Amino acid sequence: MKLKSFALLALLSSWLWGDILVYGPGGPAPVLKKLALLYNQTSQEKVIIHAGPTSSWINKAKKNADIIYSGNSSMMDSFLDLMGNKLNPSDIQVLNIREAGVIVRPTNPKKITRFSDLLKDGVKIMIVNGAGQVGLYEDMALKYGKRSNLVDLRKNIQVIAKNSKQAIELWEKDPSIDALIIWRHWATVLGKDKARFIRIDKNNNIYRASEIAITTHSRKKEEAQKFIDFLQTKEAQNIWREEGWISNY
Repeated sequence: MKLKSFALLALLSSWLWGDILVYGPGGPAPVLKKLALLYNQTSQEKVIIHAGPTSSWINKAKKNADIIYSGNSSMMDSFLDLMGNKLNPSDIQVLNIREAGVIVRPTNPKKITRFSDLLKDGVKIMIVNGAGQVGLYEDMALKYGKRSNLVDLRKNIQVIAKNSKQAIELWEKDPSIDALIIWRHWATVLGKDKARFIRIDKNNNIYRASEIAITTHSRKKEEAQKFIDFLQTKEAQNIWREEGWISNY
């Protein structure tokens, strides 16, 4: 009982007087964690990023989040609903955008260099049905209204991951998967020894944006906005670029 009381007191203390608490999905987490560490070195405020599937953090966020971030706009729309009156639509700010494409094996044995190569017989494709990527492959295939693209792509989709984390785990475990439709920055996470990123030709390419918002119940609104402002500085944008996102400069 004493331990629970101590933990509750520590949580309350960090909310009222200490850390800026940030919650969101795993996709933008690597770059945001790196930027939070950099920010913590020069600021009196400490930013802590809590990342993962929504179910793992949403209840805590309702109690003490200063900031919520998302992997794309539709995801932020869902957070508006989940957070209730603790997120305001007019407070949402757009961060950086990321490019979708295809991750292949380092040697690229199926010689995938463009979207049309994904439609060939014998290509085993994995997609992600979650984490801001719901329908991403459909958007790619039908961007210019060509139904046959989706028909042929559908035949090759053999693995459907629930989120990006699961997709990366399956990619490492199952070498029979030839291609993974996902965001560019996950190739950076995997490393050159495990993945190579192929840019989809412009007729089929898709971009989506990470978004961020300060909660209505944050006790550190001014400090939270300073961190968000830092994310848009040239110094921070260099790190966004290094992590596979598109820089705003």
